[in-house]
Amino acid sequence: MMLGFLWGFLQEVIQIAFCLLITPFMVWILTRFPRWLNGEAVSGAVISFQDMKSFWRTLYSEAIEPQTAFCIAIALVVIAVLPSIIVSVYFANLADPLLIGLLLLSARFLLGRTNVPEEIRRSIPAILVLCLVEALIALAAPEANGLAGLSQVLHIEPSPGLEGALGACALALGICCPPLRENDLRKRLSEINVRHQRRMLYATVDVLNCAWIFFLSDLALPISIGTVSADWRGWLEGAAGFLGRVALMLMFVTVLKISGQERSERLTALFSGVALVLALAGRYAA
Repeated sequence: MMLGFLWGFLQEVIQIAFCLLITPFMVWILTRFPRWLNGEAVSGAVISFQDMKSFWRTLYSEAIEPQTAFCIAIALVVIAVLPSIIVSVYFANLADPLLIGLLLLSARFLLGRTNVPEEIRRSIPAILVLCLVEALIALAAPEANGLAGLSQVLHIEPSPGLEGALGACALALGICCPPLRENDLRKRLSEINVRHQRRMLYATVDVLNCAWIFFLSDLALPISIGTVSADWRGWLEGAAGFLGRVALMLMFVTVLKISGQERSERLTALFSGVALVLALAGRYAA
């Protein structure tokens, strides 16, 4: 019993450390890679790594605003409960898609000076898609307990209709609620003149954006999450699948940014409709 607890907790710590290790590279892709594609001169990923290292050091040694601390806590909780690499991490059973999505969306209301009516208007499509995800899972895999349980169910009994529907829902969420960009932050931080606070908020947004990408990638391809294994192969396969999912989701949001299709209501409705069609097709095919 005790050994099982310690092993699960150790896996949790390893997963959190691995996720935080790749966040600087994700931040570089989200913030600087689109500008580099447009021909602008940008700094390398090493600068992002140094900025993130400085952020965590400051977080450990100095006091921060309560709202910032709450947002960081949400991001870390999400990273901890998501079965990003393997389904046997200790808190994986808490990875309910609706709960995680609402937590990450609520954190956006706490970042700087928020236009609440506008933020609510932007969040409504995402909340509807999250409810659709919850309904699809409840109908197609009622025995699944969170994303970890869903992954295990799909490994035992594959359901192409449900998998395709979840992938379409993840893309719809990425469209209607993309990672927060620099233009969004300028409005939110316009009344904050203290450089230290602005820098901490920028870094907090980067961590939240990465947590959002982790969530979308796990939701899009839950079958690629590593299964329970007695040796290192389960972890190796899970890590490879995790990096592949994250790379695909980063590619998708980057294409949205470059093409100017972020928050497109038509594309959100299109992918939501595709999810329903795929779910119904899988249901009737079964």
